[in-house]
Amino acid sequence: MQNSPLHLRISFAASGAVGGIISNGVAYFLLLYYSQVLGLDPALAGLAMLIALCVDAVSDPLIGWWSDRFKHRFGRRHPFLFASILPIPIAYYYLWDAPELPQSGLFAYMLVLTIFLRLVLTAHVVPFRALLPELTEDYDARTRLMNDSNSSGWFFGTIMTTAMYGWWLADSAEYPDGAGILRAAGYVEQGLVAGILVLFCLCFATFATRRYAGMLSAAIPWNVDWRGSLQQVRQTLSDRSVLGLVVSGLLAAMGSGTSTTLWAYLQSYFWSFDTFQIAVISAAQVVSAVIAFYLLPYVTSGRDKKTVYAWILVLSVAFSTGPVLLSVLGLFFAIDSPYLFPVMVCIGIVEVTLWVMTGSIFASMIADVTEHRALITTRREEGLLFSAQSFVAKVAGGVGVWTGGVMLAVINFPSNTASVDMGAEIVSRLGWVYAPAVMVFYLLSIWVLRWYEIDRRTHARNLADLRKAG
Repeated sequence: MQNSPLHLRISFAASGAVGGIISNGVAYFLLLYYSQVLGLDPALAGLAMLIALCVDAVSDPLIGWWSDRFKHRFGRRHPFLFASILPIPIAYYYLWDAPELPQSGLFAYMLVLTIFLRLVLTAHVVPFRALLPELTEDYDARTRLMNDSNSSGWFFGTIMTTAMYGWWLADSAEYPDGAGILRAAGYVEQGLVAGILVLFCLCFATFATRRYAGMLSAAIPWNVDWRGSLQQVRQTLSDRSVLGLVVSGLLAAMGSGTSTTLWAYLQSYFWSFDTFQIAVISAAQVVSAVIAFYLLPYVTSGRDKKTVYAWILVLSVAFSTGPVLLSVLGLFFAIDSPYLFPVMVCIGIVEVTLWVMTGSIFASMIADVTEHRALITTRREEGLLFSAQSFVAKVAGGVGVWTGGVMLAVINFPSNTASVDMGAEIVSRLGWVYAPAVMVFYLLSIWVLRWYEIDRRTHARNLADLRKAG
């Protein structure tokens, strides 16, 4: 299937919207909500996310491996998609509707809900993404479908972020001068609205792709030899191209995750923007998804994905860390400069555009590994391979939140305060720990990418060899 029908593209967009809404909510606001509003120690909140990530380290490949071998009249993937429709929005809502608990109880509540949300989200994301390699073999069509998914994810995620600052966390008489981010009810209200939107998108993505279940590959024979099965998983994930792509993606996700986690802190405390200005910055970033949607096919056309991906990471380093680093060095616009806000609006648009594009290319590169591994093993392991992509995506929220929490603890950033004025020294510390950490993550990601060996020519040769092998 080389051409992508409209309903198929919309289904990928709907699935992407689910990830975008949930990921933006967790990455941008969860640490802020639990530490600054509910009063949980930032290090404990970050620890909860880290433990959930450790569970993901097991659950993602397990669900991917299981979906490769699951036999059902609905096919290998769709039983997981149907089973996750209700649990995802329910878990997301109750993560925000937290009861009043002491530190230990609040930590346990956040930990359990975060783990459950990640598990059920994996049950959708991994099997759905695993459909991609069989829905189209075309080198560029795969990128277009993932571009539909990621552009949609960022578009709807940004809409929700904008609504958070422009509506649910807007300044008021009770919460003036940027203190709207401390309004607890706003977080709960967005949890309800987001849950309803997520439910609708999950239903469409699942039912719109149901018709293809009978056209896809049969399940891999179930192997009761668990030692042998684990050996197969190890061999696949240790493949040079797979390992290079996964490690590179992990490091890039740590960088973008840390940046995303501390974004709200940077806007409110470092740049001293009020909630209206932050809402404008978020609203402007809706344009990023549109730019990426139209720009990425042009950028990747006729080019190898690895090269394009590496250059976009280089630009991400510059736009994510440059303004903060220049500011702490006294080489950027002053806080009271009339140029600061419009410049940061433009920088935000470019930064998010780059994030959308990297996510699309990364997933498409994983799809290209499918045929490479099938030639070696004779197994279609899309589920296992895309579990790596799901794991990488969650690192952006897990390790990113944990790293952000540790950074805040290291610089003694006050928690549960009624003011957004932290003083020049604390703000300067935030900039000094943020910029170098994010920069190191991105540069290491680019360095590791050299292990990935599949280009446009290799992909075409793999397809030809698979057809010859029958």
